[in-house]
Amino acid sequence: MKKPCAAFDVRLAEMRTIAIKTSVTWFLWVNMMFSSFILGRNYFSASQSEVLFHHPAALLETMMVIDLTLSAAVLFIMRMAPLQNAQWLGGLAKWTVIGLSLCWAGCFFVLIISNDVRIIFPSAALLLFTALISLYFDPKVLLSFILPIWLTILITSLFYRDGLTVMNGLQWIFLAGLIESGRRILNRWFMLALLANHDPLTGIANRRSFEAQMDQAILRHQQDGNSFGLIMLDVDHFKLYNDYYGHQKGDLCLTAIARALESAALTSSGIVGRFGGEEFVLLLPDADANALETAAQNIAAILQAQNIPHAASLVSDRVTVSQGLALWQPGVTARELIAGADKALYQAKQEGRNRYK
Repeated sequence: MKKPCAAFDVRLAEMRTIAIKTSVTWFLWVNMMFSSFILGRNYFSASQSEVLFHHPAALLETMMVIDLTLSAAVLFIMRMAPLQNAQWLGGLAKWTVIGLSLCWAGCFFVLIISNDVRIIFPSAALLLFTALISLYFDPKVLLSFILPIWLTILITSLFYRDGLTVMNGLQWIFLAGLIESGRRILNRWFMLALLANHDPLTGIANRRSFEAQMDQAILRHQQDGNSFGLIMLDVDHFKLYNDYYGHQKGDLCLTAIARALESAALTSSGIVGRFGGEEFVLLLPDADANALETAAQNIAAILQAQNIPHAASLVSDRVTVSQGLALWQPGVTARELIAGADKALYQAKQEGRNRYK
């Protein structure tokens, strides 16, 4: 699927980072169960064999102990991290996936050279499908887990031909086709879900997604009794901007506005959305009237710093916005709050634009 724009690429990268931090937790638990099974199967099987230090089985157990320890350690770190949305957690998850893959590559190497081929295909298939479910949204991370295991099994099988048959080769090819086709289908769903909730031009929330988040904010603030603010803003004389500079420059201008709003929202954990055309919205949780005014002033200051030319404007020679402010109070519906912000925005335009009301 072709991605719409650079802003969407940025949003996609952010969502992949969030997704891997979320899904890797389940993936680590599965790895712990798999490694525990490999470690314990010799002790619960009918025919037990002594594991010597120089025997290949010692390497297998070492790899599984590392897998188990690494998974448990990363689970603990991710659980105890003071900031659950910290960027470094995503990097930790990606490097952990590579480490686990190397452990499993060593495990399957030992199983093949020991002629213990009965559990190789079902174990590898279950493990790879687990990786597919957990990591389908990021092809590079998924490949970093699959490739070392796949190459180890393929190369080792070529040197130890006793367990290699035409049927075995066909089943591995069939498994590869299933994983790749499954990855494409799941990734397409991921992209469609992302597009359904985000504006494809600017990468911020679209109107439907923003209204859903506003409904959630109302429910939460009804319980705690706090207020929150809404800013609705419109780019001044944007039609004249499009006519003068062209629609391509107009798209770049809207993207710059979205980035300015995101910068203003960072300090207050705000939610930014695009309602359509040149109209944007910003929701500020736990905000009072003073916080709303401060946010509006920050938006104007950021835009002034961006210094985007607007020669056709009737207000300024730089891009400006008009803003309407509304404060939610208990009993106010989402529609009433939006109507209040829209009314304030209309007043700001009537009074000369490039201001907030």
